[in-house]
Amino acid sequence: MKKDFIMPVLALTVICLIIAAALALVNNITSPIIEAAASERAENARKEIIPEADRFILLDSNGLPAAVAEAYGTANNTGFIFIINSNGYGGEIKIICGIDPEGRIIKSSVLAHSETQGLGTIVFDRAVDYEGLDKNLEGIDAISGSTITSNAYKYAISAAFEAFETVKEGSYE
Repeated sequence: MKKDFIMPVLALTVICLIIAAALALVNNITSPIIEAAASERAENARKEIIPEADRFILLDSNGLPAAVAEAYGTANNTGFIFIINSNGYGGEIKIICGIDPEGRIIKSSVLAHSETQGLGTIVFDRAVDYEGLDKNLEGIDAISGSTITSNAYKYAISAAFEAFETVKEGSYE
């Protein structure tokens, strides 16, 4: 009776250990590849915002607004990159924004979002409206029908300008 109970449990335990070891091995092999791909995608996103940059330097995030996840300076002083998280209608929006040394937006775009396709994402198509603007963001109005998303995008850009004011005079080389 005990043998009928112990043998299946032992067999399942051995199978679980083998599967767990196989998963650990696969994770060990693929983890660096996944990290390298993510790092390359992030570098490409930064290069798309400030193509003239020769190298991006991760800046200390102390003192930056809570919405700013990462901040980068460029080694050749062509601008700053800010990765900002903001809450839209459908959830979190992750935005990348580049600001030149004079305090004007070079370019901004959305890295990830869960907004409603069509109506909510119209805001993202109009990101070019921000190019060349300073911290006053004059001429930027909420888009009718997607006010929450519009305000979330504008909030993110404002957070980038707050961060810019903190890092613009810093030495980061």
